[in-house]
This record gives sequence, C-alpha cells and structure tokens, in this order.
Amino acid sequence: MNAVANLPVLSTSSSYSMLDFEYLPEHRTLFSWMKPTPRACFSAALLEQIRESETLLQSHRGFVNHEGQPGEVAHVVFGSRVSGVFNLGGDLNMFIQAILRQDRQLLSYYAHLCVDNQMRRHRGFECGIATVALVQGKALGGGFECALACHTIVAERSATMALPETLFNLFPGMGALSFLGRRIGLRKAEQLIVSGATFTASDLHDMGVVDEVVEDGMGVESVKTLLQQRHKRHNTFRSLAEAKLAYHTVTREELERIVDVWVDGALRLESRDLKMMTRLVRAQDKLTKMSPEDQAIEQMYSPPPEKLHAA
Repeated sequence: MNAVANLPVLSTSSSYSMLDFEYLPEHRTLFSWMKPTPRACFSAALLEQIRESETLLQSHRGFVNHEGQPGEVAHVVFGSRVSGVFNLGGDLNMFIQAILRQDRQLLSYYAHLCVDNQMRRHRGFECGIATVALVQGKALGGGFECALACHTIVAERSATMALPETLFNLFPGMGALSFLGRRIGLRKAEQLIVSGATFTASDLHDMGVVDEVVEDGMGVESVKTLLQQRHKRHNTFRSLAEAKLAYHTVTREELERIVDVWVDGALRLESRDLKMMTRLVRAQDKLTKMSPEDQAIEQMYSPPPEKLHAA
C-alpha cells in the first residue's frame, strides 16, 4: 500500500495551477491540459509546472495513483483548455524585457527549460509512453514545436499552425528544425520555417507533418478511438516507436546547441524587431481574451492560409 501511496496523484494535485490532468484507466491514457494565464503562451511558470509533473511521471516509470490503485500510463495526450488556442508560443513579453537588458542567463534558462520538456516527450518519458498532441485551434511558434516533439499529432480540421518567428527576424529554436527535418526532410523544413506562413491541419497532413485530421469538436473522442485501435497492437506500435527513435532520434545535445544559437540570435535583435514582437504580444492577448463567438468571426475573416509549394 505504501508503494501505491508514493505514486504521483496528478489528477488531484492542486500545485499545478496551469495544468489539468485526467487519467482514463480503460485507455491507460493521461490527458495533460494546458490552461496558462495571463495569456495562452509558454511562460516560464507553465514550463516549470510541466517539468515538475512530467519528471514525477517519468521517475515512477509511467505509473500514477488512481483512486488508491496503481494506474499504468501507456499514452500521454497533450491539449489545451483555452478555447480556440492550443498554444501561442513563447513568452514574447519576457523575451522583450530580457533582450533589452541583454539578460543572456534568463533567455538561456527559458530555452533550456523548453528543451528539457521537448526531450521528455520525444523520448516517451524514457519508459515507452506514446505521446500525442491534440491540436484544437491555433498552434503558433513554440506551440507548434510542442506538438512536433510528440510521436503523433492529431489536429481538428479548423486548427492552424505557423512558425512566425521570422516576422521579428529570428527563427524557432526549440526543436522546429530538428523535428520537422525528421518528418519532412531538412530542405522542406527550412522552407516552412522561413516562409512564416500559416498552414491548415489539412495542409500539414498532406505534407506529412500532421498524422490525423479529425472533425471539429471530435478531437478527444477521435484520440480515444485511435488509442483503442492501437491497443490491440500495442507491442507493434511501441516497438515501432523505439525503432524510429533509433533510426533518426533527436538528441539533447542537438537541441541544446540549437537553442544556444537561438539565444545568441535573440540578443542581436534590434528595436524594429522588438516593435514587431510587441505587436505580436498584443495579438496574443487579444486571442486569449476572445470569446468563442469572437474567435469564430476572426477565423471567418482571416485570409486563406498560404500553402508551401513543393520544392
């Protein structure tokens, strides 16, 4: 009984103000829902809560205390509680302040915190857990990178994804090049990054980035169905995931070297770049505060997403 008591009780933890957890024993699945404040981006506080909860799960080899019984976690699904938004990316407001102060230490801490979380998902918590990103709404910058680190990306049809860092003269440094390069090849990954374009879920499915496109509002049920289907051949999918890691794994060293390049680039940004970043902060605030009705109207009048032409 002590062994069970020592297992993490993520679903009832009150220490994670920006995360919700749901464990489904019949699917052996843990849903991890982001609910960041004050804006739907990756603040250092959100990243730290993710690291704490996920390190706990990893240290217990994928077991949780579910109603006093040990529950095995075979899948972790990452999603968002913010209507219309998966995640809007990096904490641009913090970036601006750190760049103005030339605070390399803060930027480096943040960037390496991102790498730590990315690697845990990419490596399946080092215990064979399958990781799934459920993208509902907008996934921008680091939000898109977060999804890319997972083994499987399921996106609702209205979801859109983009890497807008080139708008403020930088590049997405927390895994985009590495994870996209493994999925679609380095040349196309670079084209996608440099374009700064917005892509629909269907665009990215056609390109081989998104694995499954499902109807709006059906994301959760579709993921459950997918995992239930895979359960019948769980050993096949687990072994295949391990083989894929062996074939083209993304290493921590690679990501850390790239984020160091990102930090150097961020510290070189000029005032015009920071002004653009400030405009994007205002856009993040607007999207976070939008009602579902306002988001529907914004989506209706948004220009059609640009498409990446084949090389």
